[in-house]
Amino acid sequence: MWRVISLLILALLAFSQEQQPKPPGTLVDIGGRKLHLNCQGVGSPTVVVETGGGSFSMEWALVQAAVSKFTRICVYDRAGYAWSDRGAVDDGISEIVDDLHLLLNAAEIKPPYVLVGQSLGSLYARAYQRRFPQQVTGMVFVDGTHENDIRLVVNGQRTALSQITPEQVPRAHADYLKSVPTLKAGSAGAPPFDRLSPVQQAQRQWAFEKIVRDMGWLPNTVAAAESWREEFAALRAQRLSRDHVLGSLPLRVLERSKDTTEVWHRQQLELAALSSASKLITAEGSGHMIHLERPDLVSGAIQSVIEESRAKH
Repeated sequence: MWRVISLLILALLAFSQEQQPKPPGTLVDIGGRKLHLNCQGVGSPTVVVETGGGSFSMEWALVQAAVSKFTRICVYDRAGYAWSDRGAVDDGISEIVDDLHLLLNAAEIKPPYVLVGQSLGSLYARAYQRRFPQQVTGMVFVDGTHENDIRLVVNGQRTALSQITPEQVPRAHADYLKSVPTLKAGSAGAPPFDRLSPVQQAQRQWAFEKIVRDMGWLPNTVAAAESWREEFAALRAQRLSRDHVLGSLPLRVLERSKDTTEVWHRQQLELAALSSASKLITAEGSGHMIHLERPDLVSGAIQSVIEESRAKH
C-alpha cells in the first residue's frame, strides 16, 4: 500500500513540475485543432468510447486492456478535455458529433463502430448514431444518462434544461461547479480511481482540475444549451416514434446497483427498449463508475455486442 501511495505522490509531483503530462495516445489534427486519441488492439468492428461528463480517456485503461484482446478499441478526449484542444462551443452536442466524425476520418478508423457511452457519453453516442446510423453496428450504455435527466440548479431548485431560459444558463452552470468538491492532491487515490495505475491517477487528477478550472462539463453558454435542447428533443422524438426504434441493433444497458432510484431504473428500461436485441444488466456492487468498479462486466458486454454484430454481418 505504501509503495503505491509513494508512486502516486511521485507521479503527482512530476506532473506539478510539468504543466501538461505526456499523452498516452496521439494528438490528431481535425482541421486547425487537435484531439487526443488512444487506440489499442486490432479487429473489426472498432469499439469507440464516449466518456462521461468530467471523465477522461485514461479512466478506461482497465476496460481497454481487456477489449483490445479481441478487437480494436479507441478512447478519446472531447474538445477541451485533458490533452484535446477546445472547440468553438464547449460540450455542444452537435460539435461533439462533428468532432468525433472528423477524428475517426482523420485517423483513418473506418466503420463499422460499436459505440460505448458512459453516463453523459451515452447521450453523445446516441446523437452520433442518430446522425450516422449506417456506421454503427452496436452500442453499450454504461449507466447511461437519459435525455430527460439533465437538470441544472436555478434559484436553489433542480430544473430541467428545457425549462431554463438562455439568460439563466451561465449562472446555473457556475452554481453547479461550486458544488463540485475542491480536489486535493490525495484525492487522486480515492476509490474507484485507485484501481488505475499511479501515473493514470495523476493524469486524471491533472485533467479533472483543468476542466473544472477552464470549462466544466455541462452547458456553460447559451449556444451549448441550445445545442443540448435541440439534440435532446430529437432523441426524445426518435425514442417515442415507435417501439424498438433502433431495430435489432445489438445493445447492452449496464445499470448500477448502488445509490440508484426508481426513476433512474425506469430510464434504463426505456434505454434498453430502444432495440429488440438489447439486454439490461445490473452491475452488482457497483456505483456509477461501472467501467472502474466492474471492468469485467463492461468488457463482457462489449464482447457480446461484438459477437452479435459479427454474426449479423
